[in-house]
Amino acid sequence: MQSAKELYDFARQYLPGGVCASARSNPAIGRPFYVSRGDGPYVYDLEGRRYIDMCISHGASLLGHNHPAIRAAVAQALEIGIICAYETAHHAALAHRLSELVPCAEMARFAGSGTETVMHGLRLARAATGRERIIKFEGHFHGYSDHLYYSSAPPLDQAGPADSPRPYAQSAGMPAALADLITIVPFNDPDALEAAFTRHGHEVATLILEPINYDSGCILPQPGFIELCRTLCDRYGALLFFDEVLTAFRVGLAGAQGTLGVVPDLAVLGKAFGGGMPISALVGKRQIMAHLRPAGASEHSGTYLAHLTAVLAARAALDEYARPGFYERLAELSRRFYAGFEEIIRRSGVPCRLQYAGPRFGLYFGVTEPVWNYRQAAAQNQAMLLTFIAGCIRREVYFHVSAHHGFSAAHTEADLDQALEAIAGAMSDVRSRFMAPTAS
Repeated sequence: MQSAKELYDFARQYLPGGVCASARSNPAIGRPFYVSRGDGPYVYDLEGRRYIDMCISHGASLLGHNHPAIRAAVAQALEIGIICAYETAHHAALAHRLSELVPCAEMARFAGSGTETVMHGLRLARAATGRERIIKFEGHFHGYSDHLYYSSAPPLDQAGPADSPRPYAQSAGMPAALADLITIVPFNDPDALEAAFTRHGHEVATLILEPINYDSGCILPQPGFIELCRTLCDRYGALLFFDEVLTAFRVGLAGAQGTLGVVPDLAVLGKAFGGGMPISALVGKRQIMAHLRPAGASEHSGTYLAHLTAVLAARAALDEYARPGFYERLAELSRRFYAGFEEIIRRSGVPCRLQYAGPRFGLYFGVTEPVWNYRQAAAQNQAMLLTFIAGCIRREVYFHVSAHHGFSAAHTEADLDQALEAIAGAMSDVRSRFMAPTAS
């Protein structure tokens, strides 16, 4: 059997950085975390050790790994045949089900990753409005396409003024000219948002945002802010576009738009939507979605879009989420777990802020005040975070180095209690390394 080090050395010969996706490297352990299998709330390493998973596929596996309903759906798809580039009754049925659940989802189209689907949604917004400018919030992540991969996690010394951030390209190879088409605004700053619309409103195709900013940990909108986004879009004729890749079906069956009570014009639903299978949805109001070909002139196509295995998995996942008591149980687990977590932080004396919405949460080491925007989130102590994560992994609870963490419906109270024991130990590691001993 290969050790993790041996596998990493082998992988680096054939995979750049030894990984298939940049984010799969875990800086807390200096390599990827290699998994031999996953089941329920657990993942198993190459030696067969079991870890309670607090990454849970970055939130995609809300039902846990290897859920029987998802397995049965994939098996059904295989019985039908491994087919792609064809429509079936299941595709239309899935779109209809979304229209019943999600407020803005009068019509739907499907694709694979969130990046891909947001890219198509942005093109649609430009086609529907005849405009090109985008307004997005600093610290909000909308995938890796060249048009949107700006200022999701900019270095503070290159981010520009706090009230008027400059677009920061998050990757080499992005055309410099695209920065002229995007305006970056601090989240939860009504004055800055109004000023951006005053300057650019009549050329703005869309205001895109994470309605809950999980990609900066977990930053909730302040009261009235999402309503202001809706008002300004209506005033200037721009489309309000919710990126619900992370919030869809996690904070409730209707997503963040149902929880917050503000209906966007367009939304992308992802991650938990497929129950661990690769599918996302572009949903929106009928008159906007009608701009997609063949009804309109905005392109959205691809051989592998809405592969039947993923479509049937998504239908099964939605059925599971709609079961009576599903979200009530998640809420009870959340209350219990977060109360225990906050007590551990308090007892440890480590400066750390815990923020959460549903079963996903963010940690801000070195921060004790509420976090309302990216600049506050970016000021946290990364070395403390890495020490904490490494400590949890040593204690067989897996955290990834990511802005957000969480648990699934497969986790039990006993699983989360075990996770809290590891968290307490990891907090002790942080205290020992970073805090001076208290004088006796």
